[in-house]
Amino acid sequence: MWQVTGETVPSLPGRGRNGARTAGSTPERLERVVATVDAAADSITVLVGDAGNGKAYLAEQAAMALAERPPGEANIVVLPEPPRLTNGVVSVFATGFPAVFSGAVGVARGDPRGDPSGGPPRHSPGDTDDRQDAGHLAELIWDRLAEDQAAQDLILVAPGIDEYSPSDVSILEHLVHDRRLRLIATARHMNRAVERVSRGPRAKNLPIGPLSLSESEQYVAGILGVDLVEDETLRRWYAVSEGNTYALEMLALASDQTGVLKRSRGMAWVAADDDTAPPGFADAIAGACTEAEWRMLELIALAEPIHETAILRSLEAVVLSVLFERELVLSRPRPGGGVSLVTAHPMLGASLRARLSPVRRIQLNDQIFRLLDDERGAVDPVYTPDLLVRLVVFGLEGGHSLPIAWAWSAFELMARGGDPRLVLRLALAVAVHPEADATQAGVAILLGGRVARSIGDEGSLRSAYAIIQSILADSARTAEISPTVHVSLQLAALRQRMWDEEEVDRLLAAHEEVLDGIPDEDGALVELVRSSVVLTLAYTGRIREAAEAGPDPEPSTDLKIEWVRSPARAVGSLILEQQGRIAMAIRSAENARKLSQLGARARAEFVDFQGFCWLLGYWVGGSTDAAHQVLDELAQGASATTHAETYYSGLVEAGTVLLGVQDGRWRESAQCAELLLDRLSRHDGYGLESLIQAASALALAVLGDRDDAIRAIHAAEVPRRGIGLALSGYRRLLLLRARQWLRTGDLIGEAAALAEWAADERLPLIELQALHAIAYESQSATGDLIDRARELAAQVDPPLGEAFVAHIERLAAGTGEDATDSEEPEIRLLAEFGIWLPMPPAAELTAREREVVLLAALGHSSRFIAERLHISVRTVETHLSNVFAKLGLDNRDDLRRWVGRERRYEAD
Repeated sequence: MWQVTGETVPSLPGRGRNGARTAGSTPERLERVVATVDAAADSITVLVGDAGNGKAYLAEQAAMALAERPPGEANIVVLPEPPRLTNGVVSVFATGFPAVFSGAVGVARGDPRGDPSGGPPRHSPGDTDDRQDAGHLAELIWDRLAEDQAAQDLILVAPGIDEYSPSDVSILEHLVHDRRLRLIATARHMNRAVERVSRGPRAKNLPIGPLSLSESEQYVAGILGVDLVEDETLRRWYAVSEGNTYALEMLALASDQTGVLKRSRGMAWVAADDDTAPPGFADAIAGACTEAEWRMLELIALAEPIHETAILRSLEAVVLSVLFERELVLSRPRPGGGVSLVTAHPMLGASLRARLSPVRRIQLNDQIFRLLDDERGAVDPVYTPDLLVRLVVFGLEGGHSLPIAWAWSAFELMARGGDPRLVLRLALAVAVHPEADATQAGVAILLGGRVARSIGDEGSLRSAYAIIQSILADSARTAEISPTVHVSLQLAALRQRMWDEEEVDRLLAAHEEVLDGIPDEDGALVELVRSSVVLTLAYTGRIREAAEAGPDPEPSTDLKIEWVRSPARAVGSLILEQQGRIAMAIRSAENARKLSQLGARARAEFVDFQGFCWLLGYWVGGSTDAAHQVLDELAQGASATTHAETYYSGLVEAGTVLLGVQDGRWRESAQCAELLLDRLSRHDGYGLESLIQAASALALAVLGDRDDAIRAIHAAEVPRRGIGLALSGYRRLLLLRARQWLRTGDLIGEAAALAEWAADERLPLIELQALHAIAYESQSATGDLIDRARELAAQVDPPLGEAFVAHIERLAAGTGEDATDSEEPEIRLLAEFGIWLPMPPAAELTAREREVVLLAALGHSSRFIAERLHISVRTVETHLSNVFAKLGLDNRDDLRRWVGRERRYEAD
């Protein structure tokens, strides 16, 4: 039986007790608690941890789990929450057992925590001395429980015992030490009350920490009713919630209620641009704060972490003491020594900041700036970096005009790894500062423009472009800056014109004009312009010309030359990968990335792009493990700092989509593609959208989602400038394979057109794969096609080229009557390279069943399939059983024969 004390009708699990959720409870946490409570029939277990860690619900879940175990049903009694200002409870036991306390006026009208002297509750003159005795009250409560107790065991759940009144502590102490029952209690702190209840060998205090990252995903997925939460969304929520269940719940539900949460294919996510702290988290405490307390909380939230004496002295001690007592603020050790004042939880601070009106925010920034400025006295903050940055940040937000020395010094400090939005704010401030010289303005706006494009701030990007144009138009200012900064500004303007779809030949002519103004002996500047030319050609789809304009494959002896060649090296790797020169592409991208990371001003804008090119080399070559290692490295870099290009660019997510295609994780690839395309629809700084649409089209086609796959094909056929055009070979191949799965269009004609285009662009690997598609679709191969395939394979790194030629020759030779495609070793080898030949039409199969069939037909074991698809072996076997029933097959051998026999069919 489940009973909540004080209720006239017992409440069963799942009815009014959060039964539809798994709040704060994961299998690992629950089993740990159950094992501790189950140690003895009269055990005393206290779950100790911070508020929001799910202790109370975990205690109830553990009680339910124990009650369902043999030998018989147990009674579960849940005591009310302890007295608090807003819950109306004056005594746990008086509220839970009103009949026992019917004569107690002290409890009903007096101090919520009992008599100020610490004794038992006061009673009316007619009460007996027995009624004032905690032991006797415990006897009466036990009798009341015994009236309803039909089971052999009693489990008492007592939340928040560290907040019990002295009289309630005494009663609970008598109950648990004098009677045979199990106690599962919770507490935020170890205090005298907890020590009294949990003394003796039967007792154990069990610390309950915040949820781990994986536990947080289980928790949030349960709240939102999805299978999983997208990784980046989960990481953001975990960072601000620190695994606190209440904070996680607020984030998830607020995102859902405001409409920014999106669900698709069992996954939930929120775009980074839409992810803000819910003001409701702070609203929960607003009504309990005085105006002075609330205003102080706002100041602390905006200025945290606070260690400066001037700001601390401005806080009223009485108000601050109340905030400490209510655990709304706390002090934390600083890395360099001392302590800082912060809000009690990151999400509380974020929520408070989200609630600030623009006017209030300006007022607080101004107030904080003036306090810091007064404290520094005559000291120049340029020599105290921490103070300088805070002065500049609060000064800019507070509307102050700052000395250029302050703004420039802060910009140089933040440019090395600060918050990109702050870097952008500083860059624009320096660029338009009336006291900034031309070099300062030029350097600042170059970085500001790049950051604006990186984070997708279109307004700031246009402002940066306008500032660049104004500097270039002022001959007096350009005469003051160095040739490197001058040329860099010219190229930045040309790159923006390229993104704005200006005609390519005009852009190339403009590059020639820039070259004409550079002395021949300045090799670094010449290479800087040539690299920009290579990037422009590749990003506009002129791949052969980009390859011809590229630098020598061998690195220069001059490190400066290699630094400025970074864009060309990255693009060159993409072209080498389409040519089939995989080893050289990987080596070039990896080496260029390492060189770009060197120096005080590392080429951050190319480091992550080169990492993506490095990843693509392994992807093309079929080196799955190495590709995943590179992807993990990129993901760690992106999550470690919000200043990383990959945090905003979508490069990591693009790698996940492409590796999903290679591995046969079609559902995962389709999920990630949908999420990434949602982001790219708002900001696509690298021109990735058409490539991801093509990969999405293939994944959706494999999963049997015909309508969505066709929509993705149409979207991919209208590419915009950027990586999607630089990788036109693979974009077009992905679209061809998607159509093969859908059995739509003139597949042989389309493959022939792709082969002709690849030959013109001198991309042997793309042409070879197009010829393979022709041979597969016609189930034959002419002598000329085989000869050309062999010629191309000789230009492609083994064993990739050899695998395509082997299968083309098998198709030309034909197969015996009893042979099947699935028995050909070439089929499995091609799948290892990410080339998945279409399976027979089977509309009755689910998306997951199609994934399992593809892997099982290649002879992979259930364990291998389970690991590949991140599901259990039992689930794989269940899917196979369903497949056999739907297709009328008996076993895996029948499945392999079905795939091989039925793969050859006429197009619809």
